[in-house]
Amino acid sequence: MPELLQIITEDFELTVWSRDISARQQTHDNTLKNHGQQSQAAGVRLSSAALTLRVQGEEVEGEPVSVLELPRPLFFENTEYQFEWIFHEDVTSAELTHRSRQLNDGFRFAPARGSMPARLTGNVQTGNDVGWLRLPVSYTRHGRALQHALAVEVLPTKMLLQRDLPAMYEVIDQSFPLWRFSLVEKTGQDAASSRQRGNFPLLWLAQFARLREKFEQGLQVIRLAPHSRLQADVRYSRADRLKGRIPHRLGERVRDDLASQRTDRRYRVEKKRLSVDTPENRFIKMVVSKSRQQLAGLEQRLRLGNQVPDRQRLSDAFLQELNNWQKPMQKMLDRSFLQEVGDYTGMNGESLVLQQKTGYSSVYRVWQELKFYLDVLAGQSEVSMKSVAEIYEIWCFLRIRQMLLDDLGFEEVAAKKSGLELNEFFEYRLQDGFAGAFRFKRSDGVTASLAHEPRFTRKGVSIRSYLVTQKPDIVLEVCLPGGTRDKERRFIWLFDAKYRIKTERNQYEEDDIDSTDFVPDDAINQMHRYRDALIALHDSSTDNQRKSRPVFGAFALYPGHFAQDDYNPYADAIKEIGIGAFPLLPGASSDGWLLDYLRSQIGDTGNYTHEMADALFVQDAARIPVHGMKQVLYPDLCMTISLGGARERDRDYFERFEQGTAGWYHMPQATFVGKFEQHVVEEIRYLALARTSPSDSNSKQIDRIWPVLGVRLGPRHAITAAMAGKASTSDTAYYLFKLGRPLTLHQPIYRVPHAIRPSMKLTTLKLLEQQSLFSQLPAVYPHTLNQP
Repeated sequence: MPELLQIITEDFELTVWSRDISARQQTHDNTLKNHGQQSQAAGVRLSSAALTLRVQGEEVEGEPVSVLELPRPLFFENTEYQFEWIFHEDVTSAELTHRSRQLNDGFRFAPARGSMPARLTGNVQTGNDVGWLRLPVSYTRHGRALQHALAVEVLPTKMLLQRDLPAMYEVIDQSFPLWRFSLVEKTGQDAASSRQRGNFPLLWLAQFARLREKFEQGLQVIRLAPHSRLQADVRYSRADRLKGRIPHRLGERVRDDLASQRTDRRYRVEKKRLSVDTPENRFIKMVVSKSRQQLAGLEQRLRLGNQVPDRQRLSDAFLQELNNWQKPMQKMLDRSFLQEVGDYTGMNGESLVLQQKTGYSSVYRVWQELKFYLDVLAGQSEVSMKSVAEIYEIWCFLRIRQMLLDDLGFEEVAAKKSGLELNEFFEYRLQDGFAGAFRFKRSDGVTASLAHEPRFTRKGVSIRSYLVTQKPDIVLEVCLPGGTRDKERRFIWLFDAKYRIKTERNQYEEDDIDSTDFVPDDAINQMHRYRDALIALHDSSTDNQRKSRPVFGAFALYPGHFAQDDYNPYADAIKEIGIGAFPLLPGASSDGWLLDYLRSQIGDTGNYTHEMADALFVQDAARIPVHGMKQVLYPDLCMTISLGGARERDRDYFERFEQGTAGWYHMPQATFVGKFEQHVVEEIRYLALARTSPSDSNSKQIDRIWPVLGVRLGPRHAITAAMAGKASTSDTAYYLFKLGRPLTLHQPIYRVPHAIRPSMKLTTLKLLEQQSLFSQLPAVYPHTLNQP
């Protein structure tokens, strides 16, 4: 494959090479197509114009240029590129002078040997860094130090650089201002979108780097021609020390005093002279002094932080550059004229000197931008951002928070956003865990907390990981108020943001363009690990703690793209086992899939009932037990139902229910599933069969409870006449309950409806013993959506 770029200047030939990037280009093109974009510009910048420039082997014709817009993007995230500078003349040394020590260490200089010219070669793995990748090179030719810089724009393949990333930045800046900025990354981006006030050293440094040349040029002009003005110099002298021309009134006073023999008197003499001790020069002295102190403080702290052997992120070239920036300022402060200038105490009014005079106006404007660098960023100062993977993770965390507030009816009651402490490299760091979680409540009593990267360790009190510490990206914990069980119920869902995509082509499409975005397999495996590793502990005061698995679902979030009418490829797995993934991107239609799932789990209208909690336990994913065991929520679950009519049935069948000797009860599967979830049938432990009331023929009553010894599903014709009161040849599916000896209620339940459907209710044995009217009998478990 030919070189991606070939740049020839008077001093060197630069080539950029990578393995086949056609797959990256195709993925990028598909992303643009899916988002309705035609093209996305990508550029190359040079510090000096190239004599010859070739892009993928084709020469770019025209005048030498220093800025080139590529016909098609060449530089992408998670791609490795080789850069090689081959020097034409005698170059004795060359090195990369990027801020990142790791990036610089990846380049090696080979001096000229025989016919082999000197060269600087290295590889750059872009990783999850997007934006402008700048590679400054410093080399020495004939004893003269020279510099050259190449900048290429690295684009993401999973989202749009100019649309999706700014949208994420806006969301993050609202909750965690300035968190996204970093001192040392491979790439840099424009920082103009931040609108937060405060003293943030990284942005001050980025602004100063952009304005430094203008600042130093202004100081040079001031140094050569400092502003001065006539100022009154007042002195008191005796008559014999007066010199020069004496004002008429002063002369008369001296004459009169001498005539009166007052030779010891002193006289006020005022003379005009040029002085540099002006408010404008005091302002310049303050600006230079504070800027130098700021730079010196930054350099000192960065050198201290960079001394730790395993955390040496900064290159020596960058630290030396900070030191060099201070030298012109110190040279300015050492000038003799500034020694005469006093301390700055402010301006009484507007100064035309600062606004208009050459040199002074430049320094004044630079200082105004440095002073308000977070509000005046029209110059697009550049600063490094954290990697897109980190940005995407925090955005997903805040997107779920936004869903809870805007769509699910919650109000935020506490937001301990960790204070955003600065580390040794002036980067803001989040304090993760439940201590810094967002906390919410809803009018129906439902509460929630949303935590970022909480740690579950072997020493956990309520939730523990017995072997290895687990740290999921996002943990949503929801507590539902007590219902029929009279205690609060806690549910946990885990989310892990993965800025990765596994794309599978549609083998049935002839053009092989359509593809489906999947999350990588290892991300799904990680969801299984999280759910299996976390164990909730109960009854912590006892030695034998009761354990349970608190995670109701674990899902990966990834930047996949789907059309509005598409179907989530993980929907079936989410329903069946509670493991899967949701695509999540700013403004994408598939964003609603996650919202719909959360709404199905915890509701959104503020009308909580205890049946909402029961609904979570009825789901397929929550009903998977260990092999050979059963999983139940209510150990005394009881179903009430009226006995059918005697039409076409043996009389002995109903007499057995009257005498308490009945051994079987059957009902159509459709009747049960039409009102309750199918999983619940195996949990039923008792049948409360209603018989005709002796005192009221219009209703029925329940006075006996029949233990369920077993239940099986089969065709109706397999149920004998002895079991059902009559035989049948139908293939319709029926549930057949095997009954034990009945229990007699201390107090019967009256006014049970005759009809089958209205008399069906799921309750518990404990609740049955507390009521006497069927209408007042509390129910557990929600009805199904297809209930008539």
